[in-house]
Amino acid sequence: MAKNIKNRSSDDAAETGAVIGESGFCAAIPLEHRGPDLALLHRTPGFEAMLQGFGIGSLEEIVQGYFSLLKSVLTSGEVRNRNIQAEFAGYQRFLRIDVYPCRDPEQRISGVSVVATDNTATARRESAILRNLELERSRFDDYPVATTDEDWTGVRRVLERLKRDGHTDIPAYVRANPEILIDLVDGARVVDLNEAAVRTYNAPDKRALIERFNQQPDLSTYNPETGYSDIFVELLARFFDGETKAVIEGWDKTFDGQDVYLRTSTSIMPGFEENWGWVLQTVEDITDRKEIEDQLRKVQERYELAVEGARDGLWDWHLAGNEFFASAQMCRTVGWGNESRIMPGRESFAYIHPEHRKPARRALMRKLRDGADGFSLEYRIMDRDGSPAWVANHFKIVRDAAGQIVRMAGSVTEVTARKIHEDELRAAKEQAEFANRAKSEFLANMSHELRTPLNAILGFSQTISAEMFGALSNPRYKEYAGDIHGSAVHLLELINDILDMAKIEANEFIVSEDLFDANSAISRCVRFMSERASRKRIEIAVSIAETGLAMEADQRMFRQILLNLLSNAVKFTEEGGKVWIEGGEIIDGFLEFRIGDTGIGMAPGDIEVALTPFGQVGRGRLVAQEGSGLGLSIVSRLMDLHGGALRIDSEAGRGTLVTLRFPEARSRQI
Repeated sequence: MAKNIKNRSSDDAAETGAVIGESGFCAAIPLEHRGPDLALLHRTPGFEAMLQGFGIGSLEEIVQGYFSLLKSVLTSGEVRNRNIQAEFAGYQRFLRIDVYPCRDPEQRISGVSVVATDNTATARRESAILRNLELERSRFDDYPVATTDEDWTGVRRVLERLKRDGHTDIPAYVRANPEILIDLVDGARVVDLNEAAVRTYNAPDKRALIERFNQQPDLSTYNPETGYSDIFVELLARFFDGETKAVIEGWDKTFDGQDVYLRTSTSIMPGFEENWGWVLQTVEDITDRKEIEDQLRKVQERYELAVEGARDGLWDWHLAGNEFFASAQMCRTVGWGNESRIMPGRESFAYIHPEHRKPARRALMRKLRDGADGFSLEYRIMDRDGSPAWVANHFKIVRDAAGQIVRMAGSVTEVTARKIHEDELRAAKEQAEFANRAKSEFLANMSHELRTPLNAILGFSQTISAEMFGALSNPRYKEYAGDIHGSAVHLLELINDILDMAKIEANEFIVSEDLFDANSAISRCVRFMSERASRKRIEIAVSIAETGLAMEADQRMFRQILLNLLSNAVKFTEEGGKVWIEGGEIIDGFLEFRIGDTGIGMAPGDIEVALTPFGQVGRGRLVAQEGSGLGLSIVSRLMDLHGGALRIDSEAGRGTLVTLRFPEARSRQI
């Protein structure tokens, strides 16, 4: 505007004043009025309004040497200005007076134009800025936090140039053209810093640290993650987009090369938003906090990985705020989506199947009333894809000092596959038990039908063999009758074993508590087996510690136990071998009897097989031996019915020792 005024002639000075007056106050004075009572050729309406607002007729009333100022411009042809401060109606006002020479077409000075601007608001703002600056400077060195005073005027100009060239993504441009960092760093100068900054960066003094900050970056070792990095450039880009304050965290290096993690707060001071002439930056070393956060994050990641691997969903219920948190894995498990959720506690039961919801609530309340601090509940949840789903919920209860529940937490594990497997096993077990009962009932019911014809065979074969009704015409008939009788006896023994096992499995064996002489029962069993033993020249030795030993047990079962063991001992002992029965003493709270032999024995690994129903071990001669393979199994079950135990010690080629252990309470003295 001043340049345009200078080129105008005195003929259009009034027009100039009118134009200028639209945006300020203007007066035009012709050259010929140079006397002490200079008269104005023209005043704009704005100029007149200003004078009226100040309550004056002309500027000379408030501007000392006003006419001298005008004459100096007429004489020198140079622009002159003056700032004045005056009080009007009790208020301080600030005016700026600008005086411009006016020239004719021949460039001779033909007059002057005066522009008066009310600069009160700007002056007050600049005064406040100066006062704030003085206040901040007075406190600068006392800041406990590292602080730098910087001038970013140059970097502002660099960024404006880049923008004019069409580069709107400043960080991307710097990454592609790192050499621009030289101009950017040079334009962001550190003017001053406090002692806290010297300590934070482990610098020897202020001067050394300022020089370090203001030195140009080494582009050969430029690393976007350190030093003048993307963090610095991102800060510049944010300011250029209109922000005036930004907080950024990142790694940097101290004066002596140590890595530190800093929290940097950078602010453009008020009044300097246009040129970035004053930027204040505070720096806080938070390396310790960063390391702790990193450790916590690693622990959290490991925990989440472990939980994710275990496929357990976590939940946490704060009763005071009625806030229920469900982890993402729990939400996936119960069908709530893939993200974690927070909901009122009353809604946390919604995933339970309606048939199980009330029973689950009652079970939970019962556990809480009983004072349990940890327990598990299993229940069905809402079906997924039309198939039943089950979970196990593991609870942990937290109570306050008064014993009131303040919090519950736990984990939810899907157990659908296990429940399905359990149901299948239960169904298979029930089916097997049903089949086993049917078999046992059949065999038990067939007892009479099987034994009746066998008794007839035994009786008639014995009668024929004894020739009770006359001599047989051929001696072979007598031999055949003996074979028939022996085979029938063997078949009856097999049937009896099968029927006994069937009764045991059908729980039809009832133990009779008989009081009997143990020595007498043992003697009867030995006599019964003596004929079979004598055929193999085997002697059965008896050594019972107590002569007056009595027992309270089922006498028939006791004899059956002994007969089965003695029969096996004789059966699997070579001719001329030995079989013995001993014991009758109390050992470790049990009444013991031991039946041993010098027979072929068996390997330790075969003992478990021999104790199973129909289990037979060995090859060769063992396979040829007669028997059903139920003897030891029946003995084991009968011992269980008496509350006792059976132990077998055997070695192939060395014989077998079977130990019977009855509870001491079954022992009596006659």
